[in-house]
Amino acid sequence: MMTPDDFEIHDISAFPVVRFFPESLPEGYALRWEEEMDALIAQPEPFVVLLGNAEVAEETHEDRKRRTLWLKRNRDALARACKGMVGVQPNAAKRLVMQTQSAALAGLFNVPLRIVASVEEAERLGRVFLSE
Repeated sequence: MMTPDDFEIHDISAFPVVRFFPESLPEGYALRWEEEMDALIAQPEPFVVLLGNAEVAEETHEDRKRRTLWLKRNRDALARACKGMVGVQPNAAKRLVMQTQSAALAGLFNVPLRIVASVEEAERLGRVFLSE
């Protein structure tokens, strides 16, 4: 059984809604991120991930590489467990660019990925993904 205290990178206090805020990640976080993602995809209950403003994250090359490799290795398991990911970008022009980029990523990882303007909109869309 997962508890919020077991997680440092993801906020699972409202599981099956999982919050991931890349703007507050420490350098070298990727190993812990992998461990938490392994725990999430091992759960019998599907979940959604709400992403904070990824644009402000200063992710190291090594962390991004590790995370990308994990996503490639676990593509099918992630697609079964994660019903969707919703990112927040308040700036309309930046949101449009991110929406274009996210369409390619969604196809690559086989998980719906949307970019919306507000946290409230992300919460609503996350619930829609869970109900589908």
